[in-house]
Amino acid sequence: MKFYLVRHGETKWNVDKKIQGTTDVPLNEKGIRQAKELAQKLVAEGYRIDRAYTSPQLRAAETARIAAEALGIECIPLRELIEMNLGEWEGSNWNLIEEEYGEMYYHWNTNRRYVKTPGGECYNEVLERTLKALSYILQREKGNVLIVTHSAVLMALRCYLAKRPFGETEMVVQFKTQNAQIVEIKEAAVREAIERFKRGE
Repeated sequence: MKFYLVRHGETKWNVDKKIQGTTDVPLNEKGIRQAKELAQKLVAEGYRIDRAYTSPQLRAAETARIAAEALGIECIPLRELIEMNLGEWEGSNWNLIEEEYGEMYYHWNTNRRYVKTPGGECYNEVLERTLKALSYILQREKGNVLIVTHSAVLMALRCYLAKRPFGETEMVVQFKTQNAQIVEIKEAAVREAIERFKRGE
């Protein structure tokens, strides 16, 4: 079993470099095109995928719908796959947040796995619900699955799978996922991560 994880297509807020989080922003024209190109790639390259799971947020759900229709498979929304809740910071941008929140931003940025944004989540909470979603999928599926989700979700999961710290360098430089990019993860790696998280690592 393989997991094909994909970040949603582009939105206007991506272009404007605004923090989206739980704000429900739809795909822009380029994002729709990226979703269609993703679907074409999955079909043309013969990806064997039995089912799709998606964040219910518009930008992910539309990306997933386009891909699932092309593959002729069911698409199931999972609440646990939504983007990180960034609380008061949503709608702003990172440069402004650094200026306005100063010490609070620094504390979050240097301890981002366990420090919450004001009114939002920390990355460990994102990781916990993401692994919960993957565990649920493992219980239901035997074949390969497509999972359409969001940037912070993918960064947290990829950092954890690689046993890397949740620092800005690792998350943003090494594990930033582009719009409509496919990240392949094997079942064994997911199962190992679930067990490691249960042990509090």
